[in-house]
Amino acid sequence: MTDTITLTVPYDRSYQGVVRLVIGGLAARLELPLEELEDVQLALEALLADDSYAAGESVSLTVAVGGSELDVTVGPLEVEELERALAAEPDPELGVGLGRVLRTVMGGYEVEARDGAGWVRMRKTVPASRAGVE
Repeated sequence: MTDTITLTVPYDRSYQGVVRLVIGGLAARLELPLEELEDVQLALEALLADDSYAAGESVSLTVAVGGSELDVTVGPLEVEELERALAAEPDPELGVGLGRVLRTVMGGYEVEARDGAGWVRMRKTVPASRAGVE
């Protein structure tokens, strides 16, 4: 069985707490370990922290929970800025770039073009022995 939640919030940093709360609730349903939950939250924060990725005044997150997997889609995002950030060399101050963060904490990502904007789709799979799934 797959549960799917879609959340639309203003593209504003002050709403990141709401996003964290919803993701935390879904992760609890999956019995996702804290380390894995933090990975998902880090990926979302990396995508939502930069206003230049905003393709409008709001952003939607669709999270599907099934088995031992979270499937997270975020958009609409500004395609050119997003692709530039994903392909960029690591930030000298931070030491990492957006693409590396998403590959490392989520195991990868895909950018889909939809409705004239970019949508990032990420999956987080947790072995059943760590997720509390039998």
